[in-house]
Amino acid sequence: MTVFQAPIGGLEEFALVISNSDITTIVDGDGAGDGAWYVPWFQVNENAGSTPSVTVDLYDGTTAYLLGTGGAVYKTKALTAGQSVTFSEGYVVPKGWKLRVTSNNAAGQITVAGTRTRRLN
Repeated sequence: MTVFQAPIGGLEEFALVISNSDITTIVDGDGAGDGAWYVPWFQVNENAGSTPSVTVDLYDGTTAYLLGTGGAVYKTKALTAGQSVTFSEGYVVPKGWKLRVTSNNAAGQITVAGTRTRRLN
C-alpha cells in the first residue's frame, strides 16, 4: 500500500514473521521492476517472551555485510523477552542485493516490520 508519494517513489509498509531458522529475505533487490529499494527504517521484534538471537545483513550475492544500530555492528544480536531493535540509519538495497534477517529460533518468535520505497534510477 502506498502511504504517500516521495521523490524516490511511493512508500510501502512490510511486515513478516521469521518462522524458521534459515536466512529470510525481508527486502529483495531482485524483485519486479528495476529491483533497487531504499529502506528508511525497520524494526526486529521478539514477540513470545523468549530470548532468541538474530543477524541482520545486506547480501550482494557473495558477501554478507552485517548491520547494527547505534554505532554497533551485530554478528549476532541476542534479544531479551519482548525486545525491539530499530534499524533507522536508512539502507539502500541495490539491484541484485537482499536485506536479510536470520534467527536461531524456528517457532516464529521474531517479527519484522518497516517501510521501503522503490529507488528510481
